[in-house]
Amino acid sequence: MKKLIPILILLGGAATGFSQGTVTFQNSVTFQTVDPSGGGHLVYDVNSPIDPVNGARLLGSQYVAELYAGTSAGSLSPIAASASRFRNTSTAASNRGKWNTFTVSGGLNDPTAIPGATFGDTVFLQVKVWDWNANGGTTVIGSSTFEGKTTGNYGTSAVFTYKVPPAGDLFAGDYFMENLQGFALVPEPSAIALGIMGVAGLMLIRRRK
Repeated sequence: MKKLIPILILLGGAATGFSQGTVTFQNSVTFQTVDPSGGGHLVYDVNSPIDPVNGARLLGSQYVAELYAGTSAGSLSPIAASASRFRNTSTAASNRGKWNTFTVSGGLNDPTAIPGATFGDTVFLQVKVWDWNANGGTTVIGSSTFEGKTTGNYGTSAVFTYKVPPAGDLFAGDYFMENLQGFALVPEPSAIALGIMGVAGLMLIRRRK
């Protein structure tokens, strides 16, 4: 009996480790529900319509998608290990607008652990995309961050909810980000600033006239 106690303690610790909630951080899966935005859960280039047929799906391995998670919409934090590059410019049309299965450091991002989440929890998620290379990104995770970007186009999905499947759930589809909606990038911050300055200048000229 005494010999069994250490074994039970070890098993208990292992069970606790495996209880962390995970999610399939990919938009290249076969989703089970229709994206209400009409965007097919994809990411689009600047000023593109959110439309899988007529929209310009995002391409370029310089772009990175990263998962943000939290217990509320106002407590989202980045999961650095999830940062994954998009497909390169020669990829097939069917794979455009999707980030790759591999992270920037070359490892698989499936499944992605959600810090602090366990079986049955409902958490808030968001996907953020930015130009990794233009902001000093290398193969080192965390070498480029969304918050630290100063140049390049970028975009964010709407915040959405995700319910961690119960313990022992083996159906892969239950781990998909079904509530992720398609979204498009916006111009780099400097371009937006120049646009605002241009509009302000035109207004001043009109007033003087």
